[in-house]
Amino acid sequence: MTKAFWVNNYFIDVSRNQIEHQQQAMPIPPKALKVLEVLASRAGEVVSHDELMDIVWENSVVGPNTLQRAIAQLRKAFGDDSKRQAFIKTHAKKGYSLEANVRWENIETKQTPPLIPEQSKLRKNGLLFAVITLAILSLIILWPSKPVIYDQVTPLTASDEQEYNAAYSPDGKYLVFNRFVGQCESHLWAKDLNNNQEQRLSIKPGHYSQLSWSSDGSQLAFVLQSNCSDTPTEIKQCWQLQTLDFAHAWNGNANNKLRYDCAEIKTTHPTWLNDGRIALLQYPEPESNQPELVIYDAVSDQISQVSHDHAGRIYSLDYSRKLGLLATVTLGSENANVVRTLTLSGEVKSEAEIKRHESHSVYERFSIKFAPDGSHFITDIEGKIYRLDLDGKLSLMHPVTHTGLWTPSYHPDQTKFAVTYGTKDFDIGYLTLDGEQAGFDVFSRSTVPDIDAKFQPGGDLIAFVSFRSGERQLWLKDNNKTYQLTKFEQGLNSTRYDWAPNGKSLVVNVNNQIALVNLDGSYQIVESPVAARLVLPWTISHKLLVIDNQSDQQQLFDIDLNTGETADLNIQNVSWATYIKDNQIVYVDLQGNFWLQANNETQALTMLNQKLEGNYALPIGDNIYGLDLKANFWRYNLTNHKLETVATLDKDTSYISDIKGDKILATKFIGGRRELVEYSQR
Repeated sequence: MTKAFWVNNYFIDVSRNQIEHQQQAMPIPPKALKVLEVLASRAGEVVSHDELMDIVWENSVVGPNTLQRAIAQLRKAFGDDSKRQAFIKTHAKKGYSLEANVRWENIETKQTPPLIPEQSKLRKNGLLFAVITLAILSLIILWPSKPVIYDQVTPLTASDEQEYNAAYSPDGKYLVFNRFVGQCESHLWAKDLNNNQEQRLSIKPGHYSQLSWSSDGSQLAFVLQSNCSDTPTEIKQCWQLQTLDFAHAWNGNANNKLRYDCAEIKTTHPTWLNDGRIALLQYPEPESNQPELVIYDAVSDQISQVSHDHAGRIYSLDYSRKLGLLATVTLGSENANVVRTLTLSGEVKSEAEIKRHESHSVYERFSIKFAPDGSHFITDIEGKIYRLDLDGKLSLMHPVTHTGLWTPSYHPDQTKFAVTYGTKDFDIGYLTLDGEQAGFDVFSRSTVPDIDAKFQPGGDLIAFVSFRSGERQLWLKDNNKTYQLTKFEQGLNSTRYDWAPNGKSLVVNVNNQIALVNLDGSYQIVESPVAARLVLPWTISHKLLVIDNQSDQQQLFDIDLNTGETADLNIQNVSWATYIKDNQIVYVDLQGNFWLQANNETQALTMLNQKLEGNYALPIGDNIYGLDLKANFWRYNLTNHKLETVATLDKDTSYISDIKGDKILATKFIGGRRELVEYSQR
């Protein structure tokens, strides 16, 4: 006899005659629970009144409304009623059906004989029909078709804040999203798509993750990251899996429930399953950056690991309610990205390497969301939205001129999707110091990002990276003249570049290759076996340090710019590095710790640990300059190992990019908008 099973995220405990939901139990009469058990055993099918009466009450004499009362009791337990019929549907003059996902706690119950042996022939016919239907659906899914273009754009939000991480409710009536209003000030919001009413769901601001709806649309799951400290060493980061009741939160009565305290284990990608459990990615060993795919069960309050014995590192996770399958994207050797669908036990159902377009960087990553019908995914690449098929093929979903689009999410009817639209505006200028305070004088204002200005060694030019031409390119400022230097078809891969020590050329990253750019705009590619992810400071005339993300290890390489000869320096997990005198190397690891490598020995520069906000430091002579999380502009002398604060800057100052005499160049965040828009078919 069945002892327990799930209906969506409701746990049915037959032995205790109760239904459990959100850590609350509701007692149910045994006969009503038996009705539910019969309906669950044939979920999606219509079970007649007579069949239910014969199975549940057998030969007992009962009143004419007994079955109706049992159905009403079950609907009440599910938060359902006779008008909505979201769980139990009435079929006039026929019977009832359970319109929900069912998972049996005891797997053997799936193999028990039918409750009504006389109908075995009908069941065989039903099975044959199901097989034929499945075959037809498979042909529809696998048959190649011309990609649908979404070109009708409708605004979804229009606030002064920034919105992102949109997710439609399962019925398509609501949209939930994050609204960022300042440092550590992010709230959860919802929008009624019928009358455009907006309602804040969260009581307190915090670092909220992406949102995931329960299959019945009653709950939202998210991960709350607790670290908002100005000084990272003062408080350890903590992650918590939480949920909230959507109806209560919409009415202003939000009460976040702590489901699982992940403590210091980094936890991401909360993904609600049909059976009420929640899938997650967890990082038990931060140094390896290798997550585990796990599932949290609220009833047992336990985490179980899903087998994912495949090469590479998982970095994206989603779930198809339609198919009941998980999907992952892993990063393997030689920057291969593999998308898989798999069962909740880890059995692989499909597997394919994602086929990047020629214009895509080898370091492109693919964050996926299932289409509602489970036939494909949707993803963003370099500000554009693509369809990703199960075989790894990518297709652009909107006019090619549209850009600045991120984090797409399908509407349940699959005729439209929501995206975050917008860019940020950065300016370059001179930093002026007055004691320990600082001012900022813009010298080349534009409405697009201008970033990373650098003085020409031995000259009067200033180089910077700008998006003024639509792509990331190098520009030069020559006194009162400002002009574009490079015209690479796909733009630069990164805003990181540097002047040659003699000031006669610059080094940039183009299609993950090193290019030396002359002052007339001509260039030469340096042939090297590595795919450069990040160009580091050019401090020695014929040598350059680069980071290559081989096997996702962020390895440090030395490239001879004359010959292309490349040496692996056997330093991994590097975020920034530079050569200093006598071929010594200063580098920062992914945990924010500084190191000095000299004479095959490595020395910790503990005074600088966690002092660098981001991954941009500036080497000038014997000094290293940087900004910390409090926007303190600091200087560290490599000779006497003295650390001092130069000034406290505006927190919108992104980084100090160069120093020449008493002149300091900086990049500052001016503003930006991130709004939600909806793309649909005309």
